[in-house]
Amino acid sequence: MESKFNKFITENKWYVVFYLVWAFLHFVFFMSGNRYDDKGDFWPFANDGLDDYNLFELLVYLILPVIIFIIYKLVGKDIKKAIDDINKAIDDKN
Repeated sequence: MESKFNKFITENKWYVVFYLVWAFLHFVFFMSGNRYDDKGDFWPFANDGLDDYNLFELLVYLILPVIIFIIYKLVGKDIKKAIDDINKAIDDKN
């Protein structure tokens, strides 16, 4: 029997690969930035490039994709069903 973790990985390979690349890039940004100096500027909207990338940005950019994925998993099937129902209603009219 397959474990829940292996099942999750198998069913969501696209997300796991995307998130690992995303996390790696942001860890590189974090290591190259001024990690602990909080100047109040939020990357990428600051003028100093990666010098403004600090712990707050790292946490935001690592947690945000997880939240989006959870929301997608919770409501994705409902949205797909609603779209299919609308498309079926349109096809029935034609």
